[in-house]
Amino acid sequence: MRTPVILAAGAVAWMATRERNPMRWPALLRNDAQGLVRDVREAVVDGARAGVRAETAFDNDLAEARSRARSW
Repeated sequence: MRTPVILAAGAVAWMATRERNPMRWPALLRNDAQGLVRDVREAVVDGARAGVRAETAFDNDLAEARSRARSW
């Protein structure tokens, strides 16, 4: 039971150092959450694009290696 109380007290202390007015905490948390969601979306899109580029580069390298390979 002590752990949740300690975590809640830590969260309140952390929020109080960021914003002294508790009425503004919900907006502050919402803005932080929206920023995190934007960052995650950007990372997922960037990762997908990087995967496509890597797959294309691999396919190009493989095609080049096959064209240079000797055929008996």
